[in-house]
Amino acid sequence: MKIGLVLLIIILTSFSVSAQILRVDMIKQDPDPVRAGDVVKVTFKLENLWDETQNDVRVELLPEYPLSLYESSNVKNLGRVESRRTYDAVYFDYKLKVDADATKGDHELKMNLHVGDMTYKPDTIFFVDVDADKISLKPYISASDLVVSGRSGKFTIEIANTGGEDVEALELELLPSEGYKLLSTSSYIYVGNLESDDTESVDYNIYVPENVQVVKIPINLKYMVNDKDYEKDFELGINLLTMEEAKQVGLLKVSYTSYYVLGVVVLILLLLALRRIFKR
Repeated sequence: MKIGLVLLIIILTSFSVSAQILRVDMIKQDPDPVRAGDVVKVTFKLENLWDETQNDVRVELLPEYPLSLYESSNVKNLGRVESRRTYDAVYFDYKLKVDADATKGDHELKMNLHVGDMTYKPDTIFFVDVDADKISLKPYISASDLVVSGRSGKFTIEIANTGGEDVEALELELLPSEGYKLLSTSSYIYVGNLESDDTESVDYNIYVPENVQVVKIPINLKYMVNDKDYEKDFELGINLLTMEEAKQVGLLKVSYTSYYVLGVVVLILLLLALRRIFKR
């Protein structure tokens, strides 16, 4: 009985010592702070303050909202960690995605350490600094004279900068689509700088084939914010009417020319028929 109690004490003491001799610190995040909706790399340093571990050391990151893992696994095996007396430290990092609706401030990041079959939490608390002034570009169709398919027309794409950052070197490119044929000289337009809470617009001319009900317009935006490059795809759309619907709402004029011609032809035939009858 006493032997079993002594073994239990030794095991618990050994685990307690293991938990104290391994120290983990988060040494940096990049970028710092990270904007809501972006990806951040967090780098950690693990130090062994005692002798070399007898088992592999595995770190397990446990991100919670608004942070999520941006790589394949949240567990990293660092192997057997040497003593700090002979080896400085072990460095490792993770990439995390910050939710677009994350609030501004520090968000806690939790971690488990596994040494053999034992698991414990580091004494240090880790935080990721988030800046909620996010970048937000919203393109939309602001005007169009395209009403029905089988015709050409012009439409306007307006881009609104609804975020808290000024955008530089904004580029817009109309991507290929089966829903239209480009008539403008180029699908690429350099827009330039776009300040926060401002808009810019560009025009395109296209031809829409017959029987197209919705013109799908995929676009690509490239831009810079604080010397960092960004790129994002969007798909816009223009709803078209049938010929009958367009005529009913007065967007297309009904041509009566064919009816007039038919009436004249019928009248001429009647006159010729009457003329033959009277001659008899």
